[in-house]
Amino acid sequence: MTTPLPPPNFEPVGQLGRVHRPLVGGLVAAMAFVCVVICAPTALRAEPRFAVREGLQCAHCHINQTGGGMRTAFGRAFAQTNLDTIALAGIADPRAGDSLTLGGNLRLSNRTLFPANTEIAGKKRHAAAENSFDMSEGNLYLRADVVPDHVTFYIDETVAPEGASNREAFLLIEGLPWHAWLKAGRFLLPYGLRFPDDTMFIRQQTGFTYANQDLGVEIGFAPGPLLASVAITNGSLGGGDSNLAKQITGQVAWVRDWLRVGASVAWNDTSTVGFGFSSLTFGGHLGARLGRLLALAEVDWIHSANESEKWDQWALYTGLDLEVRKGLYLRGAFEAFDPLFGLVENERDRFVVGFSWFAVPWLEVRGEVRINRDIPQRVEGNGDEMVFELHTFL
Repeated sequence: MTTPLPPPNFEPVGQLGRVHRPLVGGLVAAMAFVCVVICAPTALRAEPRFAVREGLQCAHCHINQTGGGMRTAFGRAFAQTNLDTIALAGIADPRAGDSLTLGGNLRLSNRTLFPANTEIAGKKRHAAAENSFDMSEGNLYLRADVVPDHVTFYIDETVAPEGASNREAFLLIEGLPWHAWLKAGRFLLPYGLRFPDDTMFIRQQTGFTYANQDLGVEIGFAPGPLLASVAITNGSLGGGDSNLAKQITGQVAWVRDWLRVGASVAWNDTSTVGFGFSSLTFGGHLGARLGRLLALAEVDWIHSANESEKWDQWALYTGLDLEVRKGLYLRGAFEAFDPLFGLVENERDRFVVGFSWFAVPWLEVRGEVRINRDIPQRVEGNGDEMVFELHTFL
């Protein structure tokens, strides 16, 4: 996991600064969003929404019991029959034999950052507009059933955008009493709602992103509606460990047909000779379904300490997703982050409105507008954004 660091020291000011939002930043973004929604055929970027919608554990749709990565046979069938607006003939079968299964994930995006102006003690600051194409994810999956339904070898390999690297590689033993499993190798740590957007405050600031994995073992079980898992890892972002301490990460969740309630905790002591540092992260999450409306929320607290000081941070996400029709979702969300609890006028927040459309099987089109609010000293943090993404998966 990424070690939480002290927030940057912003320059002192004699009076509270102001943020100026150019007309184009708000109106163009809002108009673009409205036009896209109206022009689209007349149903959550985040995969946790589907678990909440169906009242299922992550393991129903993913090889990794705590979510993310390759889909199971049930997950593939669900994607081809329950998500798309326009059904196509034929069902894709990624199996390469009796014991091998292939898969993949690709996300292509275009991001526009609108200009922002702030003012501090009469001094004006400006951040220029930007536009950039990006490939946020390009992954290939391989699953080998060593002993069907009991022993699995799994690889999740990142091939883009920055070259090949391994995201997950583990041996999975399942089918144990109480629906228990044992995982050993490199894997994503079991913490919180596993949203695929690493720019969200609850993922970026806690460090539990898709870019960060660790080496170790995980044990968990999921009898009935209960899910619990604990991972013991190096706590060094997938590298070797330079001390005797290990990172402990765990989560527990209760899943029903329309409700999911859970809590997570992580402790990591990376102290070495001459340098001491430790962090404790804990939080809770909630998911609920009411007809076609889905609600997801998570709040996390991060306590960090080194040899000379301690500091606290918190991050929040709340979001609503409405299934307008099969395959088409409208989304609204609010995010907040405080990089130094106790320091007033230091919070950052973000309002998000957007849509997600699964036009045909294996293809998602997503668009959203993000209204960012930050302190005046970070002028670039006040620039609003508009993001469009093509997501294909197998």
